Amino acid sequence: MSEIEKKFKNELVQLLKNLGLSHGDKVFVTGNLASLGRLRIFKNRKMEILLDSIFSVIGKDSTIFSPSASMNLCNTSIPFDIKKTPSDRMGAFAEYLRKLPDSVRSNHPFWSVSGIGKDANILKKVSKHAFGIESPWSHFLDMDVKQLNFGLHPSKAVTLIHHIETIYGVPYRYTKEFCHPILKNGKITKDFFYQSVMYVGSDIKKRVLLNEHYFDSLKEKKLLYENIHETGLKLWCFKMKDFYKEAITFFNDDIYNYLEYEPKIKPYQK
Repeated sequence: MSEIEKKFKNELVQLLKNLGLSHGDKVFVTGNLASLGRLRIFKNRKMEILLDSIFSVIGKDSTIFSPSASMNLCNTSIPFDIKKTPSDRMGAFAEYLRKLPDSVRSNHPFWSVSGIGKDANILKKVSKHAFGIESPWSHFLDMDVKQLNFGLHPSKAVTLIHHIETIYGVPYRYTKEFCHPILKNGKITKDFFYQSVMYVGSDIKKRVLLNEHYFDSLKEKKLLYENIHETGLKLWCFKMKDFYKEAITFFNDDIYNYLEYEPKIKPYQK
């Protein structure tokens, strides 16, 4: 390992500890590493160092998860190959983790998650629904997983909110059944999968500031931790369970709190 790589890893390990990560933690990693572009280390080495740095803090007997969604396959006839279908716009680290030899991926053609480590096999036992009971997100809450965001504020990258919408049963979403081709044992077969979606053509409008109100509340309660690397890379960390509990209070007060205003959806519900 070169001197610049050692320095990068040592700084990263310290930052992760400052964010509250410790031995035994299970971590869901997402975000944007663009600000590391100026760092004079090969891209793949950055990914290796990032992975190794996280495991150095949480221990080799723990688990790292990352999104490997391929929403670009939705409403197409392109077969989903759990081993080879690339993630779509999930970031460099997510794709790096998905391609590791020991990586495990959940079997959903549109919203899959990948993991590596002790408990990664839990992804083999999830439901056919992207969210909801027995989905990866349900297991993450049960496992008390922490979310680690690199370079992208978590208000812009917190898929857990859609799990919350699903289990809360918000009236502006419904469960849609998809029949999609899957490559399995060398053969293409079709199978049914499910995802919570919004009514097309309605006046549903997400908040312009998306999830910022949840994270403002978490920050006030000191449940959201922030730090910054000398390269300008910002990092955030929070417990998924804390976010879940905080978001639920908002839905209890206003079931449309995720939206700019209450939509006119009754014609679509009929």
